[in-house]
Amino acid sequence: MKLRYIFLLAATACSFGTAEAQVRGLSLAQTCPKVQEVGTESGTIYKNSAPVRANSSLTAPIVYFRREPTLIFGRRNFTGSSHTIFDGSGNSLGRCPVTSAHGAAGRARCTMQTASVRRNAVRNTGSATVYFKISRSLCVKVPDAGKCYGSSKGLCNQILK
Repeated sequence: MKLRYIFLLAATACSFGTAEAQVRGLSLAQTCPKVQEVGTESGTIYKNSAPVRANSSLTAPIVYFRREPTLIFGRRNFTGSSHTIFDGSGNSLGRCPVTSAHGAAGRARCTMQTASVRRNAVRNTGSATVYFKISRSLCVKVPDAGKCYGSSKGLCNQILK
């Protein structure tokens, strides 16, 4: 019985060490060796919301705006089918699948709420700045997840908190 208890303790300690190593993430500098600002430098537009239309036509009326972050790519400088959003300390805040975008190279449309992403970044770091990792070495810096950059459409006239 004593041997069984010692084995159980050893197994628990080993699994805890592994989980602890997984929780300790990389720093932002390690995660994002190269950072470009949203806008002209990175060829991107950031919106704090996205329109939902009555049907799939671009001319269909907008029914409402989903309050979800969207990064629109003006050029093909991204890789992969989804992108992770990080806060300024390198903590992952969520993943955003890449979809097509009319008149653009593509977009990362998130399914989490903009206000939630912003709140988590502020809670973790004291700053609303977030980073979209769009390739192995490149991240796009968004100074405030609740604001829009490069667009004035939809809910861009307000800060989503």
